[in-house]
Amino acid sequence: MPDADHLIVGGGPAGSRAAQAIRKRDPRSRIVLVTEEPHPFPNRILLSKEFLTDDGLSAEHATVVPTAAFERLRVELHVGRRVARLDPEARTVELADGERFAWDRCLVATGSRPLALPVPGFGLPGVHVLRTVADALAIRSAAREADRAVVIGGGLIGAEVACALAARGIGVSLVAREPWLWGHLAPEPVGRVAGRILTRGGIELRLGRTVVAIQPHGRDLTVETVEGDALVAPLVVAGVGVRPNTDFLAESGLLDAGGGILTTARLEARAPGIWAAGDVAAFEDPIFGARHRVEHWLHAQHQGKRAGQNMIGEPQAYARASGYDTHLFDVPVMVVGAPEFAGRWTVEEPFLEGSGTALGWREERLVAAYRFGRGSIDRFARRIEAAASATG
Repeated sequence: MPDADHLIVGGGPAGSRAAQAIRKRDPRSRIVLVTEEPHPFPNRILLSKEFLTDDGLSAEHATVVPTAAFERLRVELHVGRRVARLDPEARTVELADGERFAWDRCLVATGSRPLALPVPGFGLPGVHVLRTVADALAIRSAAREADRAVVIGGGLIGAEVACALAARGIGVSLVAREPWLWGHLAPEPVGRVAGRILTRGGIELRLGRTVVAIQPHGRDLTVETVEGDALVAPLVVAGVGVRPNTDFLAESGLLDAGGGILTTARLEARAPGIWAAGDVAAFEDPIFGARHRVEHWLHAQHQGKRAGQNMIGEPQAYARASGYDTHLFDVPVMVVGAPEFAGRWTVEEPFLEGSGTALGWREERLVAAYRFGRGSIDRFARRIEAAASATG
């Protein structure tokens, strides 16, 4: 049974950055990285944008750090392999193929997977989700033969995929339960502006609709809603949320009710020698004074780096108001902080053509910002962090 000084379960942005951080400060230890994906460190933010619009981009293009770079760092890679069970007391993991690894310190950074839409027909050919490079390749292949597409979900992934497919010249309808885009987090002015941008780009919005079935319709599919819509297209993409990839920890005692791994602000789990980072970490956030999970790519990188440093004896709290940016067609959009903690919103800069800023407040503390147009994530993040420091 191989022994690892540092075992990293998950090769996405959090796990990959942790491996790099550990090796930078520890040139001798044995680092083993196990990931279910075929390549470590996939560029997920590329998958819903350029990768869907440019058929010339290869799978290798969607990898941030090539496999050879990890080999030069002497990180032992086990790709395409799934962890079936982790035993915190024995400090072992068992892979789905039966092999076991013992470890001294372990980071769980397995990310998340798309939720299945609980309706008849979700598993039909032509219905896709987007998380992996393979998912993106399948959508891109289907898009080459499609003249219409239906995107289900009014969150960030739904909006990005809709824009990418429309940019290919495909007629796109976006169906969402909320009355405005990003309605589960964003205030109405922000969601309405995002909707207008998509509409200007030729995307048909069907908001306030609940999908109840997906039916075969000749060579096409029909997406049916409880409100009576029947949208016919050969390509359907669903982006209705994600859940943590933590099934292998079901009996470990490390999880909260939502499947996240409970950690301290230093990303330490409830068992000695285990840390968590990225989508799976339900961490005590010192910036916001509350526990939550953050599900975006840049956050996972920053948190993975911090976790790696903590694992080699440089313990610090993860105290960062992270954010992400995207584009809706040619309009830059930033989301910073924790919109889920905002109890009220104010408009700092009016939402005019292609620009505008909304600030989210928890009582009198600034906790989030949405920015349309050019801007700096770091500038808003520093404001949020300064607000936290000022209120103790």
